Amino acid sequence: MRRWSWRPQARPIPPQPPSPVPLTREWGSKGKEPPSPWCSFPYFFKEIGPRPGGLRSRPFQRRRGRTPQRPPAPHPRTPQKEDFMDLIETFGAKIGALSEEKPQRARQLLTAGFRANGVKNKLASKRSSKSDRMLFQLVNRAMVTCLAKPQSNVMVSLFTPCEMLHLQGLHPYSCEGFSSYLSGAMAEQPFLHQAEDTGIPNSLCSYHKVFIGAAQMGLMPKPRFILSTSLACDANTLTFRHLAQFYDVPHFNVDIPFESSPQAVDYVAGQLRQMGEFLTQQTGLPLDDGQLARTVARSQRTMALYHRGLRLRAGRQVLSDLTSELLRTAAFHFLLGTPETEAYARQLLREITTAPPAQGKQLLWIHTTPYWVAPLRHLFAQSTRVQVAACDMSYEGIVEADPTKPYEAMARRLVYSPFNGPAQRRIDRALEMAKTVGADGAVWFCHWGCKHTLGGARLGKKALEEAGLPTLLLDGDSCDRGFGGEGQAATRMEAFLEVLEGMA
Repeated sequence: MRRWSWRPQARPIPPQPPSPVPLTREWGSKGKEPPSPWCSFPYFFKEIGPRPGGLRSRPFQRRRGRTPQRPPAPHPRTPQKEDFMDLIETFGAKIGALSEEKPQRARQLLTAGFRANGVKNKLASKRSSKSDRMLFQLVNRAMVTCLAKPQSNVMVSLFTPCEMLHLQGLHPYSCEGFSSYLSGAMAEQPFLHQAEDTGIPNSLCSYHKVFIGAAQMGLMPKPRFILSTSLACDANTLTFRHLAQFYDVPHFNVDIPFESSPQAVDYVAGQLRQMGEFLTQQTGLPLDDGQLARTVARSQRTMALYHRGLRLRAGRQVLSDLTSELLRTAAFHFLLGTPETEAYARQLLREITTAPPAQGKQLLWIHTTPYWVAPLRHLFAQSTRVQVAACDMSYEGIVEADPTKPYEAMARRLVYSPFNGPAQRRIDRALEMAKTVGADGAVWFCHWGCKHTLGGARLGKKALEEAGLPTLLLDGDSCDRGFGGEGQAATRMEAFLEVLEGMA
């Protein structure tokens, strides 16, 4: 009997012991017929199975004394950053599509996404510092709470003092914070279009347009009431008055005088006392002035810790990224006064104190950071080449005040803010902070729609450069991806860094 092969007549095979396989299953035959050398492979695998002593599911008899070599298992494909960005883009598109017909379902999905992002940050942020991880979890929890527990939500403008809200167990969330998170989820475009389609002008700040569009489409939950100030942004008065009418909820606005003076502080402190009475009326909970004084004292300690860290920042290398700068803005405004924010400021000071000497260039950043622009984000992410030493959106709340007079202390933080009054006050504070942190250059980010920042850009560049600080005016949008210009912004930033490096 010949052994089966591709060429059955090629060569004789020495006689071998009879096979234990029954004749009815001998090498492809289906009865008592002799085995056919031309049996088909599909039938062969189906009928006879593995031959004793051979490889599993293989028709060829192996040679004795040789161990069969199995093909190596393919290595699993390592997920790339592009895959994660594609996932976020798909998630954002789903949020926009659901918001048109099922806003409640979209809100639930968005809440789950924010929670998953918090878990991802805990598990995957090995390169980030402990303070950055604390900061992310602090702000992320606030965004999850504003979606998951709407019964305790209070909508606020960015510069509204929120110490009284924290005392009463209410959860403030700001226009800029919520819109930034929607932009981070790549879900801002449907809400921008919704706002513009209903008559909101294209020149309005994109943070406010996203905020209004999310409210109109039902994604943003209805707040209990709204608090706002007139500080810095002229869109505040228009946006929050419009949303108060849209939701049909009470609205309290604090008017901030243009001039900074003791009389202005008294005027604003009186309004803040009225705001406390408004809160008591809305919640039914009395406001304890002693507890308020302790909360305001915590706010003052938090900003003092941050200020102390900035004074130690010169010549030290503290790695971070553009996203952390934006999150710090949220923490030092509507989350100011909480124990978690104070713990973050203390941890940041500890890291600055033990930081090694700086290697790259230190920049002073004016206004918000365009964290969504991928080339800029990668340029600053944990980079030893360039770091943002200070941002005026974070240090603007550093104002000395007496916490034993809580209303006057909160009023001073508003009246003497560098964002209040003429642009020269903001410029002077930038010059002071540039010397404090030892900045090598400055970036004045001209966020589309912010008239306060755009109007002072040329004046700021002239004053900073006359003081010996090279300054880049960078156009863009911190929230709207449809603005474009990512490549141009990255090219200009690279060229600016090359100029700074050439001056060394």
